[in-house]
This record gives sequence, structure tokens and C-alpha cells, in this order.
Amino acid sequence: MSTDFPERLPEKLKTIRERLGMTPDQLAPFVGAKTGEEILAYENDEDDLLVSVLWGYARLSGNSIMNLLDDHLEVNWSNN
Repeated sequence: MSTDFPERLPEKLKTIRERLGMTPDQLAPFVGAKTGEEILAYENDEDDLLVSVLWGYARLSGNSIMNLLDDHLEVNWSNN
């Protein structure tokens, strides 16, 4: 198992938001973020992602946290 930090996480977060057709401000309350600016900071890899927000993304998108963290796995939309 690799211990490298997931490089594709910001890309996956943005993919989830765009697939749901939401703006950062719209998404924020659904994933436990305070503002749309916080969402953009995560998507642009400018801030550390809170575990609670990661959990929110996973639940909202129907993905496991592992799908989001593992660079070799894709965001799965078959659960939605």
C-alpha cells in the first residue's frame, strides 16, 4: 500500500461538485464546509481538507472515502 499523499483528491472534489451541478456556495452546507471559498480552496489544493468535509463529499456522492483518496480509483457514479 502506498503512503503517498493523494494527488488527485482536489480534482475528484471538483468533479463531484460539477457532476452535481452545484456552485461552491451551494455545495458547502451539504458537505460541512463553511463557505464556497472553503470549497474552492480544497479544489485548488490551497487548504487542508477536514475529515468531516471529506466524509460529506463521500456521502453526498455515494462514494467510499477510499475511492476519493486512492489516486488509482475513480469517482464512482453507479451508486447514485
